Amino acid sequence: MRTPFQITFCVVLSSMLLLVVFAVTQEPKQSGMNIPAYHPSQESTFSGTIVEVKNYQCPVLGTPGAHIVVKGITDTVEVHLAPVAFLTRYEIVFNPGDKVSVTGVKFNYQGKPAMIAGAVVDGQNTYLFRDIKGRPQW
Repeated sequence: MRTPFQITFCVVLSSMLLLVVFAVTQEPKQSGMNIPAYHPSQESTFSGTIVEVKNYQCPVLGTPGAHIVVKGITDTVEVHLAPVAFLTRYEIVFNPGDKVSVTGVKFNYQGKPAMIAGAVVDGQNTYLFRDIKGRPQW
């Protein structure tokens, strides 16, 4: 015969297992600010010239983030790169006037075109911010 402790332990263990299975099988959710999860299947490429470089507390990244504003032929897009510390660690520097090609996931942020960068090509340099599955490199 099982003791009340054994029964309680089995119930708690079963509940925890179900919670873990449920959490693992869920699709990534968007935040309340309509920021998409990064899915490589949704990537596109945008090219243009950097018109602004800025760092600020980023709601997309959740940390002080590095951003570039890229002006293309028809659009100007704010590109969310990575935490500032990541760019600093790897001595990645972008400057206004640089011509870049950004591969990432586009979305609208505060009514304006934006992009989460997966990779940025600047001249002969390619900077990877996401892996092939879309996971951050930092």
